[in-house]
Amino acid sequence: MRRKALLVLLLVFLAAFSVFAGGSSEKEESAALPEYKDTLIIATGADQGYMDGQMNNTNDVYLRAVYSQLVRRALDGSIEGDLAESWSVGEDGVTWTFNLRHGVKFHNGKELTSADVVASYRRLLDNPAVRYSSLACGYIADVYAVDDYTVCLVTTGPVASFLANLTHRSNLILDADYIEKYGMDLGLTVESVNGTGPYRLASWDKDQEMVFEAFPDHFRGEVPTKVIDILIVADANARLVALETGQVDVATVNSSEIPRLQETPGIQVKMFEGIGSHGLQFNCANEYTKSPLVRQAISYAIDRQLIVDTLYSDIGEKACTAPVNPNVWGYYDFGVIPYDPVKAKALLAEAGYPDGFDISIMLYPNYNKSTETCEMIVAMLSEVGINATIETVDNATFKAVQGNRTYPGEDFPWAMFFMGYGAGTADCDEGLRRIWTTSPDGNNNNNYGWYSNAEVDRLLAEAMSEMDEEKRADLYRQAQQIIYIDDPAAIFTNDRYNIWTMSDNVEGFEVNVNNVIFWDNLRVRN
Repeated sequence: MRRKALLVLLLVFLAAFSVFAGGSSEKEESAALPEYKDTLIIATGADQGYMDGQMNNTNDVYLRAVYSQLVRRALDGSIEGDLAESWSVGEDGVTWTFNLRHGVKFHNGKELTSADVVASYRRLLDNPAVRYSSLACGYIADVYAVDDYTVCLVTTGPVASFLANLTHRSNLILDADYIEKYGMDLGLTVESVNGTGPYRLASWDKDQEMVFEAFPDHFRGEVPTKVIDILIVADANARLVALETGQVDVATVNSSEIPRLQETPGIQVKMFEGIGSHGLQFNCANEYTKSPLVRQAISYAIDRQLIVDTLYSDIGEKACTAPVNPNVWGYYDFGVIPYDPVKAKALLAEAGYPDGFDISIMLYPNYNKSTETCEMIVAMLSEVGINATIETVDNATFKAVQGNRTYPGEDFPWAMFFMGYGAGTADCDEGLRRIWTTSPDGNNNNNYGWYSNAEVDRLLAEAMSEMDEEKRADLYRQAQQIIYIDDPAAIFTNDRYNIWTMSDNVEGFEVNVNNVIFWDNLRVRN
C-alpha cells in the first residue's frame, strides 16, 4: 500500500511539474507573441477634396476605406466582387445583372439594397455637375432595380472595358438617403459621409487630420487595426522627421530620401507597381500652345531621359514611352521621344515663331520632384528660344483650376501645367477617353487643357465598343500615337512607382495598382 501511495504521490508530482513546466512554456510563448497598437498613424501631404468618389479629384487611397463598390481591383490586378456576389451579361450584350450581398450595412446601421446602387448611378448619370458624369454617361445608359438585391446596369452598347470601368472611384456606392439629404454637399463633412467600407469617418479637421474608426459590422469582418489616424502634413521634411522619430508609423516622403531610408535601421520602404505617370500638360487654348507645331517643338526640346536620369533613377523610375503607364491595358511602347533641339527650332519657325516667345508654367509642388522637373524643362526651353517662367500655386488654386469647366480665357493664363496621370481603371478606355476626348458640352470636365483632336475622339469611341481585344489594342495604339507624338497633349516624363515608407513595426501593408490600401491585415506592433 505504501508503494502504491508513493507511486500516486510521484505521479501527482510529475503531473504538477508537467503543468508547471507547461504553464511556464505557455507564458514564455505568450510573452514572445507581439502586441499590436489600436491606432496606426499615417502622415500624408494633402487632404481629400471630397469624401465622395463621384466628386473626388485627389486620389483613391482613403476613399475606399469608407466606401465599397460593385466590383473592385484586387491586389493581383484581377477584378473581383465587392458588394456584388456575382454578375452576368445578357444575350443583348448590354444588360449587366449584379446580385448584391445580403446583410451589408452602412455605417449608420442601414442595410444596403439595390435602391442605394440605383440612386448612386442616377446621381452620376443625371447630374452634369458631378465630376465624373461625362465619363459614366460615355458607357452607361441606364440603371434599374429588379428586386432589393438585384440591380441592372445597361450600357450604351457592347463595352469591352465595362467591368474595368466599374472599378473607378466614381462607382463607389453612396447611401440613397444621404444623396437626397446632402445633394452636392455630400462628402464635404463628417456628417455627410456614410459608406459600407471597413472604416467609418469619425472626425475630419480639413487640411489637418482625418480619423477613421473600424466598422465592426463590415461585411468582410472587422479589420485588425481599430483606428487609422491620418495627419495632413504639407511639408515633406516634417513628414520625414515624424517617421524617423517614431511619431508616425507610415509616411509619404520625397523620393530623393528613398535610397537613404532603404539603409536606415527601423525603416522599411515598399515600392509597388502602379498605373501613374507625371507630365507637363499643354493648355490647348493658349495663344501659343494651341498650335500642334508648337507643341511638337516643345516636345522635341525636352530631354526626358536626362530628367529621369537626374531626378528619378535613384528609385528606379523610367522615362515614359507612351501617354499611359505600362501597367495599363492597351499600352503600346513607342520608346522615349528623342531630344532634338534642332528639329524643335525648325518646327517653331514653321509655326511662325522663329525667335520663340514667352510662356508661363503652373506648378503645384506637391507632385514628387515637380519643381526640379519644371526647372530643368525651363532651362531646356531656353535653348530653343522659349522663355518660360514658373508660377507656383497652392492646393486651393490647383483644385480650383481643375474645377474650372468653362473655356479658360484670362482665367487660365498658363501655357503648360504639371500634372499626374493615372488610368483609374487600369484600362486605356478610362485612361485616355476621360482625359483627352473633346468634351461634348465644350467644357473641360476632366480634359483640363482643352485638348481636342477629332481622330482621337473617333478612335477612342470605336475602341470602347470593340470586343475583339487585338483590334481594340490597335485602336488604342493609333490614338496614343497622336496624343504622344503627332499632336502631343503633354510632355509625359516618368512612369511612377507607388512608394510608401514606414516603421519596421508595420505589418500587412499592401496596395493595388491604384495605390489603394488593403486594410485586411494592416497592423502595427508596439
